[in-house]
Amino acid sequence: AGGSEPLDNTMVHPESYDLARWLLKELRWTLNDATSVKKDIDAKDEIWKATSKKACKKFDVSEDRALSVIEHLFFSITSPDPRTRKNSGAASTSGPSNIGSAAGCAALSSNISTVDKLRDILPHRNVIGTVRNVVDFGAFVDFGLECDGLLHRSKLGPINLGSLLVGQDIGVDILGVSNDNKISLGLAGLNFPVDGADAKKRNFSGANGIGKRGDGPVSKRKRRK
Repeated sequence: AGGSEPLDNTMVHPESYDLARWLLKELRWTLNDATSVKKDIDAKDEIWKATSKKACKKFDVSEDRALSVIEHLFFSITSPDPRTRKNSGAASTSGPSNIGSAAGCAALSSNISTVDKLRDILPHRNVIGTVRNVVDFGAFVDFGLECDGLLHRSKLGPINLGSLLVGQDIGVDILGVSNDNKISLGLAGLNFPVDGADAKKRNFSGANGIGKRGDGPVSKRKRRK
């Protein structure tokens, strides 16, 4: 312990530390220096995609995993709230009470009745959702539309995926809608940015870490009042 490893204070999992170190050098980012990250923020979609492609060849990992580590590094460096960072070797099972809490969130407005309407107002933050299913790559969440959204494990911040329970109400941000209407979520309070065009086009198959609607619950409850 002793905090000798700087990456211990980030969201990056220890199994990805070698990859993370390489990414930091490749992107010329410095831990605890937000200016090193923000210098190329306007072109981040292109830069992150190109870097993740190089990383997947060098480390024999999926492009999605490399991109996830980049996102974890980005938010660990830029987040002004230290509660979104790991401060011990043990993973948090609950996390800060305000992150992902349904308190302070509201049901999706009845004016947002279709995916197309939702797409026009992204990001849509602080929405109450109900966990419908938990799988190894994330959780499917009913937030009031016909189709559930995917809360990918990379969008949980300090919250442990295993702590989410089916039927639990949580607070989410709606971050993206793909061309085939798959909806991407993040935990409320973490303020993840809108998924870029490249992210929206990302393959939403389970093999790449994003689930299909069929992988979630079979039944669908009625829309919230």
